[in-house]
Amino acid sequence: MAFPVTGYVVFILYIDTNQTHIPQFETMDEAELFANEMRAATAHCIISEPYPVVLTEHKRKELLEI
Repeated sequence: MAFPVTGYVVFILYIDTNQTHIPQFETMDEAELFANEMRAATAHCIISEPYPVVLTEHKRKELLEI
């Protein structure tokens, strides 16, 4: 059973403050566009390629009986 891709993330590391930010996008095109624009606009960040977010398990909420 293959689990579906639910979105894409781009990892950003701010070198000056050593903090991270991980925005999530619905499509690969949106994520690539964001990553490329961030690379062109900033010099103090390390920006990854988009990574897919994959659903790995299904959870069912069970109602508790009172």
